[in-house]
Order: sequence, then C-alpha cells, then structure tokens
Amino acid sequence: MSQTAERSAAGWTARQIRQRLGISTAIYQKKRLGAGEIAAIRERGIRRIELLIKQPSFDFEDRHQVSEVLGECEKQGVAIVSVHGSLELDYKAEDETTRRQVIGETLNSIRFAEEVGASVFVAHFGWNENTERTVTELLGNTDGCQVRLTTENMLGKIERYLPVVEEIGTERFGLTLDVGHARDAEGRNPFAMKHRARRALAQCSAGLLHLHLHETFDLEQKRDHWPPLHERGIIAWGEVFAALRDIDYRGELLFEDGRGEDPEEWSQMTGAFPESFVTRYAE
Repeated sequence: MSQTAERSAAGWTARQIRQRLGISTAIYQKKRLGAGEIAAIRERGIRRIELLIKQPSFDFEDRHQVSEVLGECEKQGVAIVSVHGSLELDYKAEDETTRRQVIGETLNSIRFAEEVGASVFVAHFGWNENTERTVTELLGNTDGCQVRLTTENMLGKIERYLPVVEEIGTERFGLTLDVGHARDAEGRNPFAMKHRARRALAQCSAGLLHLHLHETFDLEQKRDHWPPLHERGIIAWGEVFAALRDIDYRGELLFEDGRGEDPEEWSQMTGAFPESFVTRYAE
C-alpha cells in the first residue's frame, strides 16, 4: 500500500478495520455450513463471523454440525462474535400462545449464543409494544448472561426503533443498525447520501451495539445486501466510517449478505474491504 493510502480521510487504517472485520454466514444460507466454509472465510483474511440460524444452512440443535463448525473455527482462529436468530419467528406476535413459543425458541438460541462465546444476539424483534414485552421477558430469563440482545432495523425509518431501546433502558439491549435497510419518508437511503449519512448514524449512537454492513443499489427496486464497495454500490462509506469514529463505536464491522447468491464474491470483497476502503478514501 502506498504511503498516501495508509490512512483514510475518515481516520481509519486498514489494520484498524481488519482487526474488527467480520462476515455473516448468511453468505452460505443456500447450503449447509461446514468446515470447508469456515476455512474459506479464513482464507480471505476474516477472523470474525456471525452465525445465522437458518435452514438449510445452520441448525444449532444439530450437534454434529455444531461440533464441525466450532471445531473448524477453533482450528482456523475464527471467533463467533454474534448469532442471528431465526428469520421465521414472529417476534411481534400478539397471540399469547404464539408469543410463548417464540420466547421459548429464542431463549434456546440465546443460550446457544452464550455457549459459543458470542457477545451479541441479533433478531428482527421489531419496534412496538409487543417487542418491549418480549424483549423484557427474554432479558429477565437470561439474567446473568453476557450476551446482549439487539433489534435489527428493517426496511423503513431507523427512528422508530430507538424509543423501544430507550424504554427498555439496559446495556444488554440495543440496536443492530443495518445500513442497507434504512429509508426515509421518500424511500431514500440516508446512508447513500453524503450530506446525511453521518447525521443518520449519529442519531443511533446511544443504543448502537452492532452493525450489518452491505451495499445498496437501485433504491426504487429497494436492492441491498450486495458486496461492499461494489462498482455499482451507492453507500457513502467514507461518511459512514467517519460517523463510527465520531461516536466512538467499539463493536464489530460485520458485513452481511441477504441472498447467498455468490459466497465467493462476497467473501473476497469483504476480505479486501480494509485496503480497498483506505485506498478509495485516502487522505
């Protein structure tokens, strides 16, 4: 790397990014996750992963698969930093029978996350009063657990998730900010606009515990979850990372694929992100 590209204008070095760089196993969501997939991630220079609980990719109740994945992580020096809960559960359910089932299954997932050493559990908890009831119960039933629970913003305004985080008011619950999902009232992604990206992230600073990073493309088609710094991508990465430094964000820099269409491209571009980012935004 050239002398001029050692540090980006956003204040990050490639080494600083790489030390916190992670990827979700969602890149393999269309196939079974095993030792080979963990080794492939490590070959790209990535040492942190988020495990996605999703069939047919990964079943935390399949002890053979769990043993294989954990064994390869240990062999490769790969840390499981977060676990993403099932995408199928209705965390906002009003029906009490359904809600009890969701709580039971989620408690098992959280305990699994603690077992594998993850510090963050991600779920699509939502943002309404049912979210508050369910999360409060989950927190009460995992008292003493070191895993922090987070609600991920889905398509729409980030602002609607913040009151729930504030109302629950504990360091064990916060926001997983997904930069590709954010939309304003006009359907625009604020992280794709240089003059708004920094401000949009700053508003989340009090409750921000975790990140899902990926590219966004044609906003009219609501495209997202594509590899970082893709030639067609429109996320204002320089402003996003400047904002992360502004708020002293201490968590992982976790890239997430929502389709699992090309694991090789995703892992390659994520692994190359630290140097590519610093080169693009060189001082």
